[in-house]
Amino acid sequence: MRIDNDYPEVFAVDSQNSTDLTAWWDTLGPEWVRVNLVTDALGNTVGDTGSSSDLSGPGDRASLTTLRDLADVVLIGGATVRAEPDSVPRKGDVVIVSKSGNIPLDAIKRARGTVTVLHAQSGKAPNATTGVVLPRFTGAAIIAAVRKLGYRRIVCDGGLALVHTLLDADVVDEWCQTLSPRLGVSTPGLVAPDVGGSLSNVAHDADGYHYTRRRLGGAPQKRQSSPTLD
Repeated sequence: MRIDNDYPEVFAVDSQNSTDLTAWWDTLGPEWVRVNLVTDALGNTVGDTGSSSDLSGPGDRASLTTLRDLADVVLIGGATVRAEPDSVPRKGDVVIVSKSGNIPLDAIKRARGTVTVLHAQSGKAPNATTGVVLPRFTGAAIIAAVRKLGYRRIVCDGGLALVHTLLDADVVDEWCQTLSPRLGVSTPGLVAPDVGGSLSNVAHDADGYHYTRRRLGGAPQKRQSSPTLD
């Protein structure tokens, strides 16, 4: 599928060409934290089945794969993994943030890389994962723990409780948001915030998806009440 880059330069990218797509997304330095979400125009992050996949399309899925490939690790919240076990990538390393350590076995079985669970003292990481006790679940503490594991390029795929926690700590370097033409379902706690920042890239495809990137220099300007990590 063709993706047309609209800003700041005009050119086309073939989403089926991994070399093209990698060059298009590989715009940051050697160490970064990215958030990547797909939403509808109102910021809703799930559709009728309660999954983000309800809003996704071929170009968005290709971009998701590329962003994961560019990262050293995928960071995901425990609530998202419980709601969508297939959100855990099949390849590459994964860090799951879950105070309880309650992670579905199906999600763990999907992963072929290392799965690390950041959990509270009272929690317990499941078998086939590496557990790391995290005394404080602030954004800074989470990223520090991930860095201590040796990861430098981090992409966070959600959920929104984890995203809010990272934004509150001002540790997100780039916000990547795909705007879907499909209408999502308005669900409390599952609406993406308006992060502000500086718009650095806009693109679109023939299916009606728009791809946006923002460089963040501070906390989000506006957002709804932050959900609680669990």
